[in-house]
Amino acid sequence: MTSFCYAHPDNEAHDPGPQHPERSARLAAIIQELQALPKLVWKEAPKAPRDPLTLVHDAKYIDFVFSSVPEEGYHGIEINDSISEYDTGSDTVLCPRSGDAILRSVGGALAAVDDVIHHAADNAFCLTRPPGHHALANKAMGFCAVNNIAIAARYAQKMHKLNRIAIVDFDVHHGNGTQTIFEKDKSVFFASIHQLPLWPESGYAQETGIGNILNVPITPNTPREAWMEAWKSNIINRLEKEDFDLLLISAGFDAHRQDPLGSQNLESEDYGAITKDMLEIAAQKCEGRTIAMLEGGYDITASAQSAASMTSVLLGC
Repeated sequence: MTSFCYAHPDNEAHDPGPQHPERSARLAAIIQELQALPKLVWKEAPKAPRDPLTLVHDAKYIDFVFSSVPEEGYHGIEINDSISEYDTGSDTVLCPRSGDAILRSVGGALAAVDDVIHHAADNAFCLTRPPGHHALANKAMGFCAVNNIAIAARYAQKMHKLNRIAIVDFDVHHGNGTQTIFEKDKSVFFASIHQLPLWPESGYAQETGIGNILNVPITPNTPREAWMEAWKSNIINRLEKEDFDLLLISAGFDAHRQDPLGSQNLESEDYGAITKDMLEIAAQKCEGRTIAMLEGGYDITASAQSAASMTSVLLGC
């Protein structure tokens, strides 16, 4: 299989500060690990224009985000008194290069959609940083300023006329932003397996949207085998019953046993196994068209090895 990986130095240059969990070193380690995969095709993530961001986000909110990028130092996106409806949080920290990083993340995601739909690649992995699955239409939170995967889904529907998108999120934190954006839209199916209790304290099983949302909460310190069984019996079982034209994956690697922000017990090779499960279904449902986008994962070594495990399966290894 042909797999493209989209990256750009601007995404490493996004620097929320030396003590911030979502630090540049995590991306550098992933890139180094993936460079050992000889079949992987590297692509420079283009810089997206701002217009596609408004497929998901309020235009005034996008202006607010980019106006919050500092000329020097660090700036946590806070409530802007002149735009009081934008309830934003300072855990999402911007630096002078963050605006470019945001546009490269979106640009890589949109390029991946184009290339996979046009059969230039069978699948893709976008090294989106800052991550996106916590960002709501008008709110930055959880290290996320804009919702990369939601923008890609809307772009695929608008530009490529795809009828239905499936999004699977296996980050240890619930993808609350993605759920909120799509929970009243049957054209997008969203499934998330995540730890509860854990920030952002959402994603309970009874949160089903209009029948298009599946949440599989996992208790802290769940044994590895039990996590995998919940994955198979819930996420995979449901995905087999859904129809979709493109599979998007929010790939967070913080359910790994070494991750400092989660309390799960997955090993790096498990991410290859769950990717294999999804690719087998995508081959039946959508000609295998699959795009993964980087979300969380805060142990440097574990995240890099997990990303390589996933990408090896994308390559058919």
